[in-house]
Amino acid sequence: MPRKVLSTKQVDLSDVKKTLVDRESHLDTLQLRTLEYTRKFAKLPPKTAKKLIDDLMKKYELLEEEAIQIVNICPSTVDELRSILSGYRRMVSFLLFSEDKMKGIVGLVQKALESTGKE
Repeated sequence: MPRKVLSTKQVDLSDVKKTLVDRESHLDTLQLRTLEYTRKFAKLPPKTAKKLIDDLMKKYELLEEEAIQIVNICPSTVDELRSILSGYRRMVSFLLFSEDKMKGIVGLVQKALESTGKE
């Protein structure tokens, strides 16, 4: 029986990981592969990721989608951040932020990583 999508929501990798871990004994093959992916690439715990997303949206006026992408990748340099944001049309009009703002975003990400002991 086909499933019907009732709604969609952007979520970060740590949220996906938490949800799948909670249901691990009932996962199908695709979900297990997704769980392994999140275990490998989720860099922040869910609470830290959520706080970082909120901070990025408030302080730098990012859209939720952009903030989530930054949290999923956790760029360590301005060049990495620039390549992430260059995929969003909206950012072209902002000329990909000023160098100071981009350094601030990278600094915020690094601070979140350091607080969890991952770099």
